[in-house]
Amino acid sequence: MKILRLATAALAWTLMAPVATHAADAAKSADIAHHGLKPSDFPRWHQVVPNVYAYEDLLTTPDFTFTTNSLIIVTTDGVVLVDGQDHDEQGTSLVAAIKEITPQPLKYVVIASDHGDHVNALPVVKEAFPQAVFVSSTASLKTMTTLKRPVLATELVDDKQTLKLGNTDIQILNLGRGHTGGDLVVYLPESKVMFMSELYDRNIFPPMITGYPTEWVSTLKKAQEMDVTWFIPGHGFTGGDAASLKADLADFTKAVELVVSEGKRLHAAGVPCATEKDCPANAQANWGHYADFTAAAGQAPRALARAYTEIEGKLPK
Repeated sequence: MKILRLATAALAWTLMAPVATHAADAAKSADIAHHGLKPSDFPRWHQVVPNVYAYEDLLTTPDFTFTTNSLIIVTTDGVVLVDGQDHDEQGTSLVAAIKEITPQPLKYVVIASDHGDHVNALPVVKEAFPQAVFVSSTASLKTMTTLKRPVLATELVDDKQTLKLGNTDIQILNLGRGHTGGDLVVYLPESKVMFMSELYDRNIFPPMITGYPTEWVSTLKKAQEMDVTWFIPGHGFTGGDAASLKADLADFTKAVELVVSEGKRLHAAGVPCATEKDCPANAQANWGHYADFTAAAGQAPRALARAYTEIEGKLPK
């Protein structure tokens, strides 16, 4: 198991160093192979600030492999985990990491995204820490109940809840819909860390299979208006200094805005995009440098189809 411990921001991962121009954006790929990494290099984690750890394991498809991220918060009165991983083996590794980091018990698990790659490993986590309380939004609970997920939340947050463990305040916030109908973020006001889950996928084309494009833009901007130093993504590398993480969040926000604006432009021009599989509009879309983002080939037509669905008033309520 590979462990990265960053003593200061000066020791930030060089593989995620900020890039100066759009000409260098290809270097910001989220695909691990682009950075000379192998699946055997994962899972791995590093300390963002004292007692707060960003944990990375992998989501693998035939076209790319990038990280799915969790947040581990250690307090003097137990641990909070934000988001799980994709399958039982990853759940076993995540449990082992928590136990290696601290002898403190896991007290809370926040389901910030209800998608399978963030919750499928939760049965293993629950078995290892049976007293842990699971938290989600009402919308995510409804989704997970419909999908018959084996682990469901017993506490719900639809606005704001503050957990106080020892001397640590941990805010669970519902800032609005974006990637799903029930996204949550977790914010640590003292250390100014915010785990964005799938609201922020770093250097990845916006994945909108269940997204709310226009609302997503508003939610991202609301987060960026808060007093946050460290924005931690739900997918894509978590390393680098705070400035590069923040800059990449701003760039991701522009990508979501571009999906909205290109959807409006092409829909108004009558260019069809009935589904992601039947989307002639994608060939006429101008994605700029976002066309080079990881997963763009598959996610762009999907995003356009979702934007059309929103324009036509057909998104789920």
